[in-house]
Amino acid sequence: MLTKLMKYDIRSTWRDFAGIYMAILLGVIIVPLLLNYTNIPIANKLAGIIVASIIIGTIVVTIINLFHIFLKNVYSKQGYLTMTLPVTSGQLVFSKLVVSTMWIVLTGIVSVIGLFIFAFVMNPEANIQFTEIIREIHTVLNGQGYLSAALIILMMTASVVKEIAKLFLACSIGHLKQLSRFKVPVGIASYFACSWLETLLLQGIGKAVSYLPQSDKLIMQFTAISGTGQWQDFIGVFNGVVCAGILFALFVAFAYSVGTVWILNHKLDLD
Repeated sequence: MLTKLMKYDIRSTWRDFAGIYMAILLGVIIVPLLLNYTNIPIANKLAGIIVASIIIGTIVVTIINLFHIFLKNVYSKQGYLTMTLPVTSGQLVFSKLVVSTMWIVLTGIVSVIGLFIFAFVMNPEANIQFTEIIREIHTVLNGQGYLSAALIILMMTASVVKEIAKLFLACSIGHLKQLSRFKVPVGIASYFACSWLETLLLQGIGKAVSYLPQSDKLIMQFTAISGTGQWQDFIGVFNGVVCAGILFALFVAFAYSVGTVWILNHKLDLD
């Protein structure tokens, strides 16, 4: 049933995201062609403004669609039908968390591809420059840094999962019956309060680590390695830090999801 629920979430949202992707790809092709054809002196500045507008617009529309995936399907009239499905609240949250993460990752990939297309259409010589950059990166990594690249991608994905789970929890807190008159401000305040608690938790973990044996020596070695710029010596420590960040993000996302499930099970208040 969980698989069917995820398929339903994808089917109910794919049109919105398909429209975003089409708009991005058409914009990054048509706009630079028009700028090159008109030969405007400030074409480069206009290109920068357009790129910034595309990025901001994509972020805004993506957040709106995330609200559509969770808020409307759970806390609106559709919620009456959703909550009658033979699935647990945990499966419901997990499905929407996975589907939301999938759409954000795909949106990021399409946006990056769109920016490259934009650069190539504006300046065909950028293709040669991009190829040189790829070669330099390959030389620096020297076959040993690809694990770090994969861990960074996993870190970014885990951070996305954490932020979505935080958004779901903030929406759920805003729909508590006792706070129903102030849904929007309570939801926004809850989101920032969770972010503040994350900061406190990180500070607490950092302080606890500082009391570990040989912690001062390890910090000095880490600083010395990073200062020399010797990638081969730095990469092992860097991978360890990134792995710790991934575990932290997944732990916090799990905690947020548990809070959302608890509210759905005990404090659900549909409109």
